[in-house]
Amino acid sequence: MPIRLFFAIMHLSVLVASLLLPASLPAQTAPAIYWVQFTDKDHTPYSLSAPQDYLSQRALDRRARQNIPVDSLDLPVDPAYIAQLLAAGQIELLNVSKWFNAVTIRSTDTLALDSLGLLPFVHQLRMTMDGKPRPTRFAQKFGTGTKTFQQDYGSSFRQIEMMNGHLLHEAGGAKGQGMLIGVLDSGFQDADILPGLSDLRGRNGITLTRDLVEPGGNVYAEHYHGRSVLSLMAGHVDGKLTGTAPLANYVLVRTENVESEYLVEEDNWVSGAELCDSIGCDVLNTSLGYTTFDDSTQDHTYADLNGLTSRMTLAADIAARKGMIPVNSAGNSGTLPWHYISAPADAFDILAVGAVGSDRMLADFSSRGPSADGRVKPDVSAMGLGTIGIGTGGYNVYGINGTSFSSPLVAGLAACLWQLHPDRSAHDIMDAVRRSASQYDHPDGDLGHGIPDFWRAHLLLGGRDITNLTNATAFQVIPVPFTNFLDIEVFAGDETGMNVLIYDMLGRELWSTTTGLEPHTYSRVRIQNDLLTHLRAGAYIVKVQVGGSKLTQRVIKAG
Repeated sequence: MPIRLFFAIMHLSVLVASLLLPASLPAQTAPAIYWVQFTDKDHTPYSLSAPQDYLSQRALDRRARQNIPVDSLDLPVDPAYIAQLLAAGQIELLNVSKWFNAVTIRSTDTLALDSLGLLPFVHQLRMTMDGKPRPTRFAQKFGTGTKTFQQDYGSSFRQIEMMNGHLLHEAGGAKGQGMLIGVLDSGFQDADILPGLSDLRGRNGITLTRDLVEPGGNVYAEHYHGRSVLSLMAGHVDGKLTGTAPLANYVLVRTENVESEYLVEEDNWVSGAELCDSIGCDVLNTSLGYTTFDDSTQDHTYADLNGLTSRMTLAADIAARKGMIPVNSAGNSGTLPWHYISAPADAFDILAVGAVGSDRMLADFSSRGPSADGRVKPDVSAMGLGTIGIGTGGYNVYGINGTSFSSPLVAGLAACLWQLHPDRSAHDIMDAVRRSASQYDHPDGDLGHGIPDFWRAHLLLGGRDITNLTNATAFQVIPVPFTNFLDIEVFAGDETGMNVLIYDMLGRELWSTTTGLEPHTYSRVRIQNDLLTHLRAGAYIVKVQVGGSKLTQRVIKAG
């Protein structure tokens, strides 16, 4: 499935002390992976007064804009503790987590592992992968079929237009410039050579890659899934595909091992989120999720989806507190006995994204809410059925299915929205996205708050609230003066069509049309034709009627 569904039952040590392991561990026949949590950072050589030693200037600037202080979670793990750990025997360091004051190690040295529990600074030791090979369970749903839309977006227009992302791009001029998006996934196979990502590479838009499954590995040699996800934000294929944040920069991090399902993959994600934080990422996209593992003792239950259990869920909330916007797929279990969302979609401060089709209706595979403690989940929904992106082969653009692909659509547009409002906090942006959604006032466990409208979120952040409309309303005709087109701003209400008429100043009708509307949505309908292009300079009258709402406005044609 496009979303991995595997959970961890491990809490922070302060929450669930009962998960501590005894010092002695059973012998392993293959390299196993362990989570080792330390007791403190008391002797770390790093200081809160010198954060530039472990946070980039970009990360510090992001926090300063949001008045977020550097705290003890930011301090790196004590390198002396790590050194003593590795000196105990044949132990390989895989990843480090400063937020949880822990490391991930791999070893077959049972004597060394037995001795770790005796070290006074080791608080917790737990096996997170037993090393036994398992066949991959990472399946992806792919479909076919395209539909021609506007020139710039091609067949990908519907997935962007549904959320008014094209208005952020065109009217707002925001395509992600200056924003940094972290993509945590299973691999980005051939993203370094595929033509659909050549624009991204040509402007050096990939600023960092990191393999946290096999340190030092090549993310471009591993699995297609992350590449397909990336294409929905950064891809460009003339007449077929334009991503939601085509001019943003990207950090590509491999955290998911498709060959097995173990708790260690959550720990990889934690380290990946910390990496993205330290280099200054603004938005995180994760088209992964966890429910069950190959080791059933690590499985989650529905009760664990309370925002307080999974280490990955807790880390997602920390990421938000550090000033980033985490966006995550809700999961693809809607038709299964387990039909709920997956971790970390249950986090308090995350945009968990469900899936709809081009008709705005729920995709049956989309995982359902609410969270175990009754919160609205998913948070919002976007097109994940027939989403146009780069598929498994890498060279073809066609419809691909899964909440794996609704999530990056939202993540990219969230970055564009924040680009337009850099003075607002991550929390402000996430709140505006939820409030702009189609059923914010009556959320449910299928679509959450509904399909977000990023242009209405933009207006809301700018002080104009049109998020609570119910009746059809024609607002205005822009621009004034115009040259060769007019945009009509309208909320459809229950209506499916709008009448537009243009008159000269003597009251003579020059042109009229009836154009379709999508009910219950905000639109800026563009009128562009030869009449507008060839009109003489001067004043004209535009009349608009949608349902019971009528608008008469004087416009000026520029010379």
